[in-house]
Amino acid sequence: MAKSQLLKDTVSEQSSFENILLRLKVILSNLDNELIMSWIEGELTGYKLDDKLPDYRVVTGIPMGKFIVNGSFEYTDSQVPLGQVLEPDMIKDLVRIPILDTIKTLEEILSGENKEDYCLVVPTELCHGISTQELQILAMKIKCPSNFISKVISNVKSKLVDVIMELEKQYENLDELDIKSQVEEDKHKKEKVIFNIENIIFDGSIKMGNNNKIKRSKFWSFFGGEK
Repeated sequence: MAKSQLLKDTVSEQSSFENILLRLKVILSNLDNELIMSWIEGELTGYKLDDKLPDYRVVTGIPMGKFIVNGSFEYTDSQVPLGQVLEPDMIKDLVRIPILDTIKTLEEILSGENKEDYCLVVPTELCHGISTQELQILAMKIKCPSNFISKVISNVKSKLVDVIMELEKQYENLDELDIKSQVEEDKHKKEKVIFNIENIIFDGSIKMGNNNKIKRSKFWSFFGGEK
């Protein structure tokens, strides 16, 4: 079977990610699956902290900031020694950055002069809350190196290719952007395709009976997410 123009454009990067996502949005709407459509919308318009984030959208950043050690030595723009005030599992949670921006925004950041400035600013309340007499954290941000952003973009491209290939295996004429009649012909096939696409997007973390919850950091409530 000949490959669709949609797949060719995705692989060759002849079209922007935004264009590919918009075309795929029209096709996938025929599956009537809220979770899959929320992924498309997230990549197109950005995610919220309360959204179900794919694993590739959460990265481990580097805690950088201004702090005072033992009331005497002040450090600026240095890596914060969180091991002095937090347990390892809490550090792991704190430095997990949810990448919420649209795929287009991430591409613009990566091509800009300030690509190494991408970060999550830690609220002053939280900095003071975890400080001790030995380590006073005055300001802190969790930095996300540009190669992490590049990896997010690569993940999106890879998943787009895999999703389109899955659709090509099951349905014809994807470039017409309408597979509704084919979907309605076989409900069992539809459920199988939905299951496979969900697993492509979320790396198999979507399980039956767990309400499709994606693990989130306990600190995200400080940044406006649900507790």
